[in-house]
Amino acid sequence: METKNLAQKLKEFRTIRGMSQEYLAEESRVSLRTIQRIENNESEPTGETVKRIANALDVQLTELTDSNLVAETNDLKATIIYLKKQLSKTKEKSEIKTFEKFIGLLDRLKEKDLSIEQKKVIESYIQYLELEKIPSFSNEIYKQKLTKFKKHLKNNLGFVPKNYYTTWTASFGIAFATAFAVQRNIDVYIKIGVISVALLLIGVAMMIDLKIKRQNRSFSF
Repeated sequence: METKNLAQKLKEFRTIRGMSQEYLAEESRVSLRTIQRIENNESEPTGETVKRIANALDVQLTELTDSNLVAETNDLKATIIYLKKQLSKTKEKSEIKTFEKFIGLLDRLKEKDLSIEQKKVIESYIQYLELEKIPSFSNEIYKQKLTKFKKHLKNNLGFVPKNYYTTWTASFGIAFATAFAVQRNIDVYIKIGVISVALLLIGVAMMIDLKIKRQNRSFSF
């Protein structure tokens, strides 16, 4: 990382934003001494420190440094390792929960028998999410990225939660058929007909879920 360029750019952005070193330190959760040492070109900051400063200044990471920092999530394995590093930095329950969900989702994807095309699409979208640019303490941003990733898996790759149609149809169909069956003023043959239709729909849903599973699109979200 070119610390000389970083020192100059940091001073420029801080001046443009009208931020004192003390205010930037508070907003970025980086010590005042570290801010001072960076601006005086006395130290080489970690990637996490630069991310926090960029986040506080509301600038892109690459606007502060031309380093090759954005290369830690090139594929599934690398992204899992990266998120585990982030997980190790926090003790906040909400952040731990978010990271564990994200890691678990990626672990399940890694274990699936993905086609080359599916893997390319997934890893391309992970790079699009730019997780490296998020400071480790920005839990809400990680949650938003996780939600976007799940939507991408469903909408663009056609992944469907395991037994999705069977579960949905069974919960609705059984509840409807039961409510219909307990009515005293309805003919018994009509009740049997309604129950039969409900069972038929559940059977169709099971067949759809089985087809999805055979297409390797069944997934545990």
